[in-house]
Amino acid sequence: MAEPVTDEMTAVRRLRADAPVPDHARLTPARQRLLDEIAAPRRGPVVGWKLKALGSVAAVVAAALLSTLVLRQDHSEPAEPTPTPRADQWVYRDSQFDLWHCGYGLSPMGHTEAGQMKMEPGAKPCSEEPAKRRHTEGWTRYDGAKQADANQTANGAEKVNEWNGANSNYLTPQQTDALVADLPDDPAAALELIRKLSIPDRATYKARLTQAQRDFDEVVDVLANASVLSDDKARTLYRVIEDLPGVTQPVRTTDGAGRKVIAVGVDGNFRDYAWERNSMQVLLDPETYAYRGVRWVAALDYYVGGNPSTGPFVAKGTVIGTATRLATVVVDKAGER
Repeated sequence: MAEPVTDEMTAVRRLRADAPVPDHARLTPARQRLLDEIAAPRRGPVVGWKLKALGSVAAVVAAALLSTLVLRQDHSEPAEPTPTPRADQWVYRDSQFDLWHCGYGLSPMGHTEAGQMKMEPGAKPCSEEPAKRRHTEGWTRYDGAKQADANQTANGAEKVNEWNGANSNYLTPQQTDALVADLPDDPAAALELIRKLSIPDRATYKARLTQAQRDFDEVVDVLANASVLSDDKARTLYRVIEDLPGVTQPVRTTDGAGRKVIAVGVDGNFRDYAWERNSMQVLLDPETYAYRGVRWVAALDYYVGGNPSTGPFVAKGTVIGTATRLATVVVDKAGER
């Protein structure tokens, strides 16, 4: 049986013995009242001054107690974690492409806008003039069993097209989220896990990339393919990129939506092959390192199509295109946004 409380201060101490120290801003007004009362001239009886002081002390204690209770209430309920999507839900992605007025060939990395890009001479002359901005939308089932896109029919209605199977060279959103959940804070250990769990890409051009370029592609695949990515995990993935040999200095720029981003990539031994003329860089939020898309930069001087008669000259370092991720949303079925 607990011993009886003998005085009021003991009761106050026992009330919230484990509570945090109240914040200075909450105590300041009551403390100032106490100091003002102590400094005031004593024109009345001493007992009156003592009563005033006692009242001020009580005000300080009350403010401390109230602050303690509020602080405890503020921190007592942790934020609810983001629920894990069901296997039969879908990840919707909306991407915007800003490219030169030219023919293009894109080798996408799985279900995302990231990948290798080449420009090709087409029926119309290729030029640096910006092509019409275009959007691409797509849905990938969380377990990777299906993919979908949408187009308009002749009468203007939307038709959603589904097909079985995802790109077997890349992780599904479900596998990517599981990898992210287990990602250690140490960049070297994180890269080791990514190498272990990522599915090897058998695209022929990959054989000509350096190990750092292949690592970079796999990290970008994780960034672009996750259904959700917390700031701490995004920061870890950026630190992995920072430690790769040949990593470029971050360049501050904007994405296709006008958001401030940094662009970073990995230089390598580029040769004059169509797929190796342009280097992919990832676009990240400069504060949170959230994925914003990718851009393609000429990795060497070249003519589109291989000579002056087939296309314009592209100087090394020229940005030839940007793909901006506008939305990533988990939905219940293909066609929902």
